[in-house]
Amino acid sequence: MAEHAMVINVSRYRPAAGKRQELMSEMKRMAERAAGSKGCFGAQACESDRDREDLVAISRWESAQALQAFSDAAEAAVEREHLEGLVAGPAQRENLRPA
Repeated sequence: MAEHAMVINVSRYRPAAGKRQELMSEMKRMAERAAGSKGCFGAQACESDRDREDLVAISRWESAQALQAFSDAAEAAVEREHLEGLVAGPAQRENLRPA
């Protein structure tokens, strides 16, 4: 598999009050699952230097289809449900594509 990502997914989360560490732990678990998924070149949970409150998930994908398959998996639905109690609002998501 080539190591050149065709999709870089960036998801920015705002933790609910008192849930920052729990959210980061959950994001790290999600990143580990993503990193082991077919078509993923790697995933990380990060802190932002632009906004100290935000936590950011970044993953690099072989294709939009690989990212979609990861998102459609049963585990992803459970993770999204769990995140609802840890975030202050919906995530801001962006997919970047190399030019």
